[in-house]
Amino acid sequence: MPAALRSPPKETPSTRDRLIRAGVHFFQTRGYHGTGVAAILARAKTPKGSFYHHFPEGKEQLAVASVAWLEGEVSKFLDGLAAAGAGSEQMIEGIARYAAEGIRSGERRRGSLLAALAQDAALDSPPIAQSLQQYAGAVRRRLAAARNRERPREDGAAFADQALAMVQGASVLARVDGDADRTIEIVAAWLQGRR
Repeated sequence: MPAALRSPPKETPSTRDRLIRAGVHFFQTRGYHGTGVAAILARAKTPKGSFYHHFPEGKEQLAVASVAWLEGEVSKFLDGLAAAGAGSEQMIEGIARYAAEGIRSGERRRGSLLAALAQDAALDSPPIAQSLQQYAGAVRRRLAAARNRERPREDGAAFADQALAMVQGASVLARVDGDADRTIEIVAAWLQGRR
């Protein structure tokens, strides 16, 4: 088979990426204070020296990097939806589907990284609090901009705040109910009530 027709080989994640992904996993399932560096190292399959090479300030620096990673993923997702012509409601429905898929993946204990770190670490750590504010701000700006384009007389920032709060709350109720689709249903009902 010609090289041009073959699938490119899967790239092996860098050590830093493996550490971030392990951090995200444990921060979502165990919270910030319940996550130990040893568990992160075991999941990332990397030695302690590598952890401190990439995150010399320790777990707090990893948490900040984890939030930055999530911000990048969600921003890319929302920008892709916007480029495809999706409006604010389709964007928030997309976030709800993404949250539901996380629950459905078999990791029902996995919570929102935003919620887990906000509850567990933001008060004690200004760097984590700042990274959470930056992440939430990036999502809010995208949702508000889309809403303002569609409905210039409506307060796009208020819509964005409510939408983000709705997805966070809906995903908690979906976990309580043991039904990932509840996230999508609750958000869809809220959006229907706004039309």
